[in-house]
Amino acid sequence: MKKIAVLGAGYMGSAITFPLADNGYGINLWGTWLDDEIIKSCINGYHPKLKKKMPENVKFFYSSDLEKAIADMDMIFIGVTSNGFLNVFKKMIDCAKRNYIFFKLTKGLVNDSGRIKRIAQAAEEIFRKKFGESEEFNWTVIGGPVKAGELSNKIPTASIYAPNNESVADLCYSFSTDYYPITITDDPIGVEISSAFKNVYSIMIGICDGLFTKYGQGNYHNFNAFLFNQGMLEIAEMVEVAGGRRETAFDLAGIGDFYVASLSGRNRRYGDEVGKGGEPGETFKRMFDMGEVAEGYMALEISLDWVNSLDKKLIEKLPLLAVLHGIIFGGKDPKKSLDRFVLQMIERFRKNH
Repeated sequence: MKKIAVLGAGYMGSAITFPLADNGYGINLWGTWLDDEIIKSCINGYHPKLKKKMPENVKFFYSSDLEKAIADMDMIFIGVTSNGFLNVFKKMIDCAKRNYIFFKLTKGLVNDSGRIKRIAQAAEEIFRKKFGESEEFNWTVIGGPVKAGELSNKIPTASIYAPNNESVADLCYSFSTDYYPITITDDPIGVEISSAFKNVYSIMIGICDGLFTKYGQGNYHNFNAFLFNQGMLEIAEMVEVAGGRRETAFDLAGIGDFYVASLSGRNRRYGDEVGKGGEPGETFKRMFDMGEVAEGYMALEISLDWVNSLDKKLIEKLPLLAVLHGIIFGGKDPKKSLDRFVLQMIERFRKNH
């Protein structure tokens, strides 16, 4: 039996153990220090976030037992939050006695000593410091419309895996089930960027919903659809400029995941609270303290620096991202900002025709 360590005992790290267990893998689920109470509850037979018993072939490890959790494993799935990724990955590499095949569930960007990077970039640099340039770095980015609660309840969805080495593709298929079918792409950059920014733009969908609740001026469904379309165009633009394929944004990792994140989820809920009048920073902290991490907030905070590192003129093609950043981090009024955005887009439409 091949064995897998899953790092991160929150929603997605825990949920992925269900299809892995159904495929006969032995699993070590390790929790960060934030997850110690979750691990304790799981040992006693119940996952407090997923609200159910975990699979039989899952063993549980506290934050202090990272080396023990990965010792005899063949593969490692990483499902910690983006703001905790670098710390966890560095600790894992430090205590690793050999190389592993890595699978990334984490969605977002990271600030690595002042440089904003895709997670895959930062991870490979950390890996190379330990193992050198000659060692093979097998890294797979995972995306798609997969909500943790539904996955653990085995409600059908589809996921997309993007390995950087085609020899890992068959291994990726071995995680597939009838409720968790997997498709493979050779565009890890496209999947990673789509997965990070669908969280960002779903905040704006939530803001729109919150404004409707606050002002009660009729349904905002039309406006939400307009924002969704603009968000997709901007995600595709970033994917292409970063070296991925534009069409990847219109597949499972982009439009599929963005759609489900816009219907429900922590990022949409966060945006909804801001739209109803919540102060952005305080709202994020309140949710965080309740164990609800809006990953899109953290990615948005560093997104403009990342965009400028790709192309200083790229932000001109991302007007919705600029407006959203102004609302969350620039103190701009949500309704006035969106009203101005509409006027701005009218001018763009006129210039293009």
